[in-house]
Amino acid sequence: MERKIPEEPRPNDWRSPYSRDKARIIHGSGFRRLQGKTQVMGAGEGDFHRTRLTHSIEVNQIGLGLFEGIKKRDDIKIPELLVPFLKNGHPVVSAACYGHDLGHPPFGHGGERALHIKMKNNGGFEGNAQTIRLMAKLEKYYEHKGINPTRRVLLSLLKYPVDFVDYPQSDQKKNKPPKCYYDCEKEMVDWCLEKFSSNDKNIFKELKEVGPGKIKPVHMSFDASIMECADDIAYCTHDLEDIVARGLVTREMLMDKVSDFCKNKENFKDCEVYITEKDFEELFKGSHSRKQTIGKFVNLLMTNTVIVENGSFEHPLLRFRLSISENLKRLTNFLRDEVTYQMVVEKPEIQMLERKGQRVINSLFKEFILAPEILIPHWDKMDQTDSKERRVCDYIAGMTDSFAAKIYHRLFTPGIGSSRDEL
Repeated sequence: MERKIPEEPRPNDWRSPYSRDKARIIHGSGFRRLQGKTQVMGAGEGDFHRTRLTHSIEVNQIGLGLFEGIKKRDDIKIPELLVPFLKNGHPVVSAACYGHDLGHPPFGHGGERALHIKMKNNGGFEGNAQTIRLMAKLEKYYEHKGINPTRRVLLSLLKYPVDFVDYPQSDQKKNKPPKCYYDCEKEMVDWCLEKFSSNDKNIFKELKEVGPGKIKPVHMSFDASIMECADDIAYCTHDLEDIVARGLVTREMLMDKVSDFCKNKENFKDCEVYITEKDFEELFKGSHSRKQTIGKFVNLLMTNTVIVENGSFEHPLLRFRLSISENLKRLTNFLRDEVTYQMVVEKPEIQMLERKGQRVINSLFKEFILAPEILIPHWDKMDQTDSKERRVCDYIAGMTDSFAAKIYHRLFTPGIGSSRDEL
C-alpha cells in the first residue's frame, strides 16, 4: 500500500489507502470531464447513449461483479498464491474501472489519433498513457504529483507496460498510437514495478506480435485484467444497446450480420447458455425486452471468465489474470468489430463527425503551440520540466468535446467569444 510520497491519513479516516485512491479518482476533475467526452457517439448528440463517464460507471459495476464472482463461483478454483491479494483488492479493482478512461481526449479515438500525429516527434500520445500521466502528475490533488497513487492502484491502470521510446521507430511514426506509457513517466512506472524481480520486470515489459506487422504489450496485472474484462464486456454489449435504441442499425441490417454467427454453435462451445438469432430479434421489441436481452449477454460473458496462469512470472499479481473464455472471445470480437465498428463507426455519418473532431484538435494544437504562454490559462503553473509540446497536449487532452468546440469557435469564428467567457 506504499505511495511514492509517504503520507498519513487524516484523523479518524478508517479507509484503506486503496479506498482513498478510488475516492481521489471519483472526486477528480478528470473523472467529471468524462461526462462530456465521446464514447462511440458524440457526447452532445442526445441524453440516452453512453458517454465516457456512464461507460466508466458501468465498467465498475461489471468489474466488481467479476471480482465477487471469483470468490463465489464454484467453477473457479482460486490459486492459493492469489488469496492474500483478493482480501483487499475490492477498492483496487474499483479504482481501476473508474479510472481506466481518464486519459482519453475529446472526440474519441479520432481525437487520440489527431493528438498522436502532433506528438509523434515529442513522445507520442495514447489514451492509457495519458491516464498514467494524470494519476502520477496532472490530477489536482498534489501539485505536479497527481493523486500520489499507491503502487497497486497505479499498476492496475498500467494496461500497457512498455515505454513509447522502446517501440521501433516505424511504430512510433504510425498515425495510430502504439500502446504504451510515456518516457516522461518512466520514473513513476519504474517505482511502481520496483518490488518485482528482474525476471518479472523483463517479461512484463515484453512486446509481442499480435497480428501481421502489429506488436503490443500483452501482459498486465491481475487487477488490470479484471478491469480489461469488464471494459470489453461493457463496450461490446452496452454500445450494442445504444446503437439499436437510437436506430443506427435496423433489424434487417443486424440480422443479416448475426445469422451465420449464431448458427455456428462452435461460437458458444461448452457454454450452458448461448445466444440465438431470437435474442438479437428481442433487441427490437421495445426497451424492456432490449434491457433483458443485454442483461443476458452481460451475464453470459461474466459467468464465462477463467483465471489463467503464466508460470513465467513469480509474483502472483503478474502470474495470474482473469480472461473471458476463449470460445466467447469470438462473441466479444464479433460484437465489437463486425457490429459496433463495421456497422456504426465506419458509417459516413460517424466518420464525418470524427474527421471534424480531428480538425478541431489539429487547429487548436497548431494555434496554441505558436504562443502557449498567452493563449493557455495558467501556463506558468504547469511543470516547466515538461516540453512545450507535452504541456499543450495535456491542455487539449483534458478538454471535453463541447469545450474544445467552444475554444475552436472562439479562436477561429468571427463574432464568437467574449472577454467574460469562462475558460
